[in-house]
Amino acid sequence: MKRYECDANRKEIPKALDFIDGCFEERRINRKKRVRPMLVAEEVLEAICANADEGSRLSIEAEGVFGNLKLQYRCAGKPFEVSDIEQKLLFTKEFSKSEEANAVIKNLMEKLFGDKLHISSTKGGVNKITQSVVKSAYSALIITLIALALGILTGLLIQYLLPEQTGKIISDNVFSPVYTVFMNALKMIVAPLVFFSIASSIADFSDLKALGRMAGKIVILYAITSFIAIGVGFMTYNIFPIGNPELKAAVNAEEAASTIEKSENVTISIKDTLVNIVPSDVVTPFMQSNMLQIIFMAVLLGIAAASLSKKSTMLKDIIQTMNKAFSLITGWIVACIPLFVFCSMAKMMISMKLNHLADVFSWVPAVYLGDVIMIGVYCLILLFVGRLNPLRFLKGYHPAMISAFTLSSSNAALPSSIRQCDKLGISEKIYSFSLPLGATINMDGNCITLIITALFFAKIYGLPITGNLMLSLVISIMVLSIGSPGIPGGNLICLTLIVPQIGLPAEAVSLVMGLYPLVGMMQTLTNVAGDAVATSVVARSEGLIDLAKYNK
Repeated sequence: MKRYECDANRKEIPKALDFIDGCFEERRINRKKRVRPMLVAEEVLEAICANADEGSRLSIEAEGVFGNLKLQYRCAGKPFEVSDIEQKLLFTKEFSKSEEANAVIKNLMEKLFGDKLHISSTKGGVNKITQSVVKSAYSALIITLIALALGILTGLLIQYLLPEQTGKIISDNVFSPVYTVFMNALKMIVAPLVFFSIASSIADFSDLKALGRMAGKIVILYAITSFIAIGVGFMTYNIFPIGNPELKAAVNAEEAASTIEKSENVTISIKDTLVNIVPSDVVTPFMQSNMLQIIFMAVLLGIAAASLSKKSTMLKDIIQTMNKAFSLITGWIVACIPLFVFCSMAKMMISMKLNHLADVFSWVPAVYLGDVIMIGVYCLILLFVGRLNPLRFLKGYHPAMISAFTLSSSNAALPSSIRQCDKLGISEKIYSFSLPLGATINMDGNCITLIITALFFAKIYGLPITGNLMLSLVISIMVLSIGSPGIPGGNLICLTLIVPQIGLPAEAVSLVMGLYPLVGMMQTLTNVAGDAVATSVVARSEGLIDLAKYNK
């Protein structure tokens, strides 16, 4: 950790900025990536000096682990907020066209500040400002893997060093409550998150007619590739039939037996599924997490907001704000994954035999194999449907795939995906619509993970794979792939929903929770690759791709 102190006045700001720039230099942050954080730092220092008590001192600390870097500012003075800095930068009404100019500035400030700046004031009148500068794509993975290893070690130590009854007491009173809270949080957030995510995506298009034939092609192609992905996942599972029935003892054998018995009467009708898409009220779908009905209502609300946007943007703004709010809450929940992974793995290892651990780990290569096969399918689609060279595509688009792999988030990888599609010569008319939509509804990697994991659990619990079960899985996975949030760990939410639908306890998810970050990286890579492949094929069919640029 590095520290710098100076008087809290504007004359000292250049020296403080030099200190911050020196910290970037030590971290080898290139000049281009320093521009935004330096602009934010300058505005923060200006605000601190403007609100500082007379004669107060300003301290700046630079610290970080696992590739992260954050700056912490402390200074006694009047409390202020991020909104105060933003308000200061806006034009007053005295200037002409101030509303348009302010809209541009607000967009810029969203990129500058976003969730990178947090301000709090202590009771002693000291302002504490935290500025996130670098957020490593690997830090969450590293922390989760450390939690995974510690959880396994803790569980094994409890199992072999303490009496069985003592281990059960620790599991029931320490690890199980954390597990229950996290599972409840996942179930709580999924319905509103999916609802506002889809409604917001549709509301962004003020002229729905302009989407026309192009939009139809994209949506149909997304649906086809998702269906193919489910088939690839099923084929992969038959190649690599993982699942040891002895693993169910690590979850809850009694609950498993009762749910399997109930599942024997589970059937699904396509007619009933289509009829039940329209809910009888707006509350029940959220209470029951009925994804088809939630998506149906989200589409209607999105279309209504888009239709009204020419007269009033109030509804659209509310939807987008709610989408941001629930995405933020989901981010908080996902940030707790390392703690949950630790408790989940410790709880599992207390009752699991050490030789069964390999049976759980076999789930990772099975999912990776399915994703690799799907990438091969994408190459065939490009070659035979799009009449495009797949090797050129991989050469031009691979930076976005690497970004998706490291970030484990379709939404976070979206800027990189847009940049690489532009470099491939694809028209903005196509990718500005298809890529954000794909990040919301096209989750081929998720489809592969869901089908393999569901069959993995089914084998563990001895659930027979019947025609009705497969039909239920296919329909549920298609629906959940549309509603899966494009954030790290987002597919875990869908997994907790699909497992009970085939008659298995949602608690079975704990078997693979600790390993999910490893699967999530490859899964997201497949998701964004599918978005770009569909975009390329439709662009080719519409004549909206620069072939010379693509083949360069």
